Amino acid sequence: MTTLIEPTTEPLTSVSHPLLVFFDGECGFCNHWINRVKDADHAHRIRFGTKQGKTFRQIAQAHPEVANVESIVVISRNALGREDVLVRSPAVRIVVEGLPDFRFFAFLLQIVPTPICNLGYRIFSKVRTPLFGRLSQCRVPTAEERELFVD
Repeated sequence: MTTLIEPTTEPLTSVSHPLLVFFDGECGFCNHWINRVKDADHAHRIRFGTKQGKTFRQIAQAHPEVANVESIVVISRNALGREDVLVRSPAVRIVVEGLPDFRFFAFLLQIVPTPICNLGYRIFSKVRTPLFGRLSQCRVPTAEERELFVD
């Protein structure tokens, strides 16, 4: 799913931070995955926010189709400077693209058809909480990480 964020709204991305990833801040697996992505993103091209935060609530109001989706939600700056909304495997694909630590995973996402990846994503989203647990509160960024996180 790709929808365009209206250009009249305040941009959520920039040339230096072309990706904004929203994740379930209470999910144990999601927090672990985001930590790995953050550590692998040496160029700091990705910013992060929780789906429980104020910024995501504003996006969900403007785009109700992403409000309850069991997926990360990525706002991606395209070549024209507009912002696209991505979920499931297209969202994961754009996040891991260019991250050396995720090279094999990125390769798999390129060769496996999107409908199959999305099915796998949907199945995993149903079992992630029982497997990895829920956190009692959302992740709090350290002082050094604050510029990479939105509320």
